[in-house]
Amino acid sequence: VSLTDREREVLAAVARGERSKEIAAHLGISERTVKAHLASIYNKFGVDSRAAAIAVASQRGLISPHDLNG
Repeated sequence: VSLTDREREVLAAVARGERSKEIAAHLGISERTVKAHLASIYNKFGVDSRAAAIAVASQRGLISPHDLNG
């Protein structure tokens, strides 16, 4: 599974516990765009929640402990 750079940024922010609104402000994009990136990540991973996406990303080595701790 290949994620775009932006999807990786969104996923790392989700792993830190940021909300869509916070992610949008941090990355300078709209909340709607954040949700679109999340939908793409969910589709690529075959999951339907943030927690499941983080679990899959962690298992596949796509996020590091640094991402989880902020």
